[in-house]
Amino acid sequence: MAFLAVAVYNVVELTLVIFTTFKRRNGLYFYSLLVATWGIAPYCVGFFLKFYNLTTEAPTLYLTLIAIGWPCMITGQSLVLYSRLHLLTRSVIEKFRWVLAMIIFDAIICHIPIIVLLYGANSKNPEPFFNPYSIYEKVQITIFFVQEVIISGVYVLKTTRLLRSEGNILGRNSRTIMTHLVWVNLIIIALDIALLGIEYAGFYDLQTTFKAMVYSIKLKMEFSILNKLLDLFQG
Repeated sequence: MAFLAVAVYNVVELTLVIFTTFKRRNGLYFYSLLVATWGIAPYCVGFFLKFYNLTTEAPTLYLTLIAIGWPCMITGQSLVLYSRLHLLTRSVIEKFRWVLAMIIFDAIICHIPIIVLLYGANSKNPEPFFNPYSIYEKVQITIFFVQEVIISGVYVLKTTRLLRSEGNILGRNSRTIMTHLVWVNLIIIALDIALLGIEYAGFYDLQTTFKAMVYSIKLKMEFSILNKLLDLFQG
């Protein structure tokens, strides 16, 4: 439960940071950060109720909280990564529309089936849903991992090209800033790999709580990237 507590604490901190950082509270980047952050809260509350059997007579409550929080948390994070691309390459964002299409497609094929299986696995006749839920949970975790790696890879590629082509224009600190951005993305991928390993190892309770903390940490690291981008283009 410690992971859930850390995640909820990070949600409170992130909410304060978001509203104090953004002077103009609009745009995809702002709203995706907000949705991804606030999605962690119902996800954590849902699993807290589930693990402590606080709603055994009404499982629909915690299932609904999880079903709301999970898509917001996961797809929200991917939209944060996507919307960050235009901060780096404003003039060619049209070239990355395929990334947005991928996010929408993956959300449809992953979230809808897993939510149906989640309710089924917690119904009065759960046996037919246990195995499909266990299998598809691994499938969708893998799909989302690959999706975030692709988006991060596109970002790292564009930052590297920008550094090589405009390093002199951006200033002497550009290499340090861009290196920082690349390393942060690599750390985020490492967190996803750890989460994937726990999932395939079969530690369900650990995986569900660790997941909330990982996504809250990734959002906090997003502000490290945002600050460096502002230094890069405003410095």
